[in-house]
Amino acid sequence: MASPDIGNGLLSTAPRPRRLARWRNNLVIVVLVSLLVLDHYFPQYFHPEHGYFPSTHSSLEESVVVIDIQDPVHEQPAVNQTTWNDKFTDMMAEHQWAYDNETMIAEFAQFADRVKVLMQSQSLLEEFHESQARAGSEDVALTEKAREMQEEQDELFAKLFPYVSKSKKARRTLAELQKGFTHPKGIVIPCGNDQFQMAIHIISTLKHVHKTPLPIHVVYASPGDLDIPKRAAFRSISPDVEAVDILHFFDEEEVGLENGGWAIKVFAILSAPFKEVIILDADAIFLQKPEVLFEFPGYKETGTLYFRDREIFPGEGDVHRWWKRQMEGRTPSEEMMKSKFWLTAGSREEMESGVVVYDKTRRDVLMGIIMTGWMNTRSVRDQVTYKVTHGDKESFWMAFELIGAPYAFSSVEYAAMIGQLTHPDKSAHS
Repeated sequence: MASPDIGNGLLSTAPRPRRLARWRNNLVIVVLVSLLVLDHYFPQYFHPEHGYFPSTHSSLEESVVVIDIQDPVHEQPAVNQTTWNDKFTDMMAEHQWAYDNETMIAEFAQFADRVKVLMQSQSLLEEFHESQARAGSEDVALTEKAREMQEEQDELFAKLFPYVSKSKKARRTLAELQKGFTHPKGIVIPCGNDQFQMAIHIISTLKHVHKTPLPIHVVYASPGDLDIPKRAAFRSISPDVEAVDILHFFDEEEVGLENGGWAIKVFAILSAPFKEVIILDADAIFLQKPEVLFEFPGYKETGTLYFRDREIFPGEGDVHRWWKRQMEGRTPSEEMMKSKFWLTAGSREEMESGVVVYDKTRRDVLMGIIMTGWMNTRSVRDQVTYKVTHGDKESFWMAFELIGAPYAFSSVEYAAMIGQLTHPDKSAHS
């Protein structure tokens, strides 16, 4: 005899089959719905391919996952199309201004303002590509806009710095210039026939006394600038010493390096395959390994290292007055605020360019070198730079100052000359 139902069967020890099936079906539905909800909001526990599982070796603090229901952790923020469209449109307007705004050759500051537009454009494109990488997806429309902006950027670069190209018909973009920087570090020494003896001395010292592992390029301009036997002599010192003719790397009509004298130095820096480069005058003397220059704090911070010249001819002169005009409306950099040249006109010459160090992988540094190159092109140096300053040396720091790129002078500020005074007018020397 079956046990009686009590209270409509709620306490029955043998539930009816139909009710049991209905109860089981409802439970399955509840479980499935729960799993779907959990899968939507907590995918890290259901999809290992997302890579969100905490490490089994992580601490409790490291394994805590903060979840925003409105923004699931597996979704990266999308690129804001409206914002980037506005940025690109504004930047393209700046491009047009910089392209059309022709400047007088003597107005270095105005020219530098156009270069700053180019630098801002480079930063914007870099920021955009980084934002797309973070989003993990590509916005086709914005990518096309960025491509158009890159083309405009290349056009502006060619307009401002035509000398960088090999010729009028063979244009070289900034990216193509950078592709040539294939070696980590090296030394560049400009040298002609007249500097041969001094160059042999310093290279022999660097290789055989200090035993530097850095490759060395001896740079000359035209076959007649450095005779074939002299080139062979340099190569005989060490297998990693090369003699390089720079004459046709740039547009010779623009740079005028054949018989160009001091001007060769900045172009030797730019054309060198070294990402980090030390340029030396042939008459420099090293008492320790040149690699120590890469360890200077100022170099590590800015990617540049300059040395101050001796103090000579104090008192305000034409160069100081010209420089003040270029700096009108500009805020002097922290480095320039340490300068006697700027603060008190304590010397006519600020920098000694016998040793200069650069990290060309840094965008601001490379643009500063390219600006320095412009200041040393044939027409600019003949009409302005070498008239208001003594040769190339002030152009190195002035270019960086004008475009707002950080630079550093050595904090060890000793400069001197070794030798015998032979000039009849001793008052003309310090």
